[in-house]
Amino acid sequence: MMMLMSCERDHLYYETVGRDKVQINIDWSKTDFEPGSKGYNDDNQLNGVTIFAFDSATHRLVNELPPDPNWQSTVIRLDPGTYDLIVINDSRAELPSIRFDMEQPFEEFSAYTHADTIYDDQPEYLAVSAVRNVSFKPETIEYYHDMPEGYYRDYVAREINTVQQAVTKRVNVKVYVKGMNYCKGVQKSYITGLAKSVNIVTRQPSEEEVVYGFNLVNREFRSSDYSEAMLTQSFNCFGFNEKKIGTDDKFELTINFVLVDNTVHTVKADVTEQFEEWYEEHKGDVGLDLDLDIDVAMDVELPPAVENPEDVEGLAPETVPWNDIIQNIIL
Repeated sequence: MMMLMSCERDHLYYETVGRDKVQINIDWSKTDFEPGSKGYNDDNQLNGVTIFAFDSATHRLVNELPPDPNWQSTVIRLDPGTYDLIVINDSRAELPSIRFDMEQPFEEFSAYTHADTIYDDQPEYLAVSAVRNVSFKPETIEYYHDMPEGYYRDYVAREINTVQQAVTKRVNVKVYVKGMNYCKGVQKSYITGLAKSVNIVTRQPSEEEVVYGFNLVNREFRSSDYSEAMLTQSFNCFGFNEKKIGTDDKFELTINFVLVDNTVHTVKADVTEQFEEWYEEHKGDVGLDLDLDIDVAMDVELPPAVENPEDVEGLAPETVPWNDIIQNIIL
């Protein structure tokens, strides 16, 4: 009896600190990062996600979590409290032409260009989502019958699903040129009417506008004598203010052709109607899918010019080298 009783004793209980985490399951199917999508690019694959945490009470930014390479199911832990989260693709270092105003409250948090009048760089592709009222409980003391692996026990308390959507639009400029044999290059081209920033939470472009500058350098000849060609270029922007549709505000495209005699032939075109047609076609899903492309097309006929004329005066303008597209034509 004494031997039996001596073998009985209470089991030791081990004290640990329990800290809950939240797992965010991110759906990228509505973005260009999804393989098979229209804009998918093997050379620009998704590297991770960055999360901004705002205090739900004060609406101020309190934490920017380091980029997480687990871009499908990222797991986060924050101090006890309730937060509103903004999830963006990649790190801010990988989005050098996009600025974020870290002093803005959650409802006004936006991405914007750093230019005041002319924006020469195009913003990188940006897809975002907002998750509201995510709570993190205080640490709790927990007791275990067996010794745990560590003093802290981190565990996923709940999972939240969110869908990323783009806040950048792609503008595709297509210019069909007759008299291409009189042109030796182009200077920078410009388009007006595009938004300077976009609200990340509401995905609404700003009313403030900026001029976008771009190089129209892709050239594809359409005739055997090189007199006709299609010039193309695509760039990202933050969209445009929908309220300007139907008003007197215009979208204007300016292209500066450099002719073989070193003179500059400037062509300006009002392309407002093309933006209005795009808006009428997609206004039912503008707020749902900003990943849609906007095509801007125009025809141009260049005046005759003579290469190396004897009476040319003035400075020769700088030109942008062509980026030719080679077509294999089967005869």
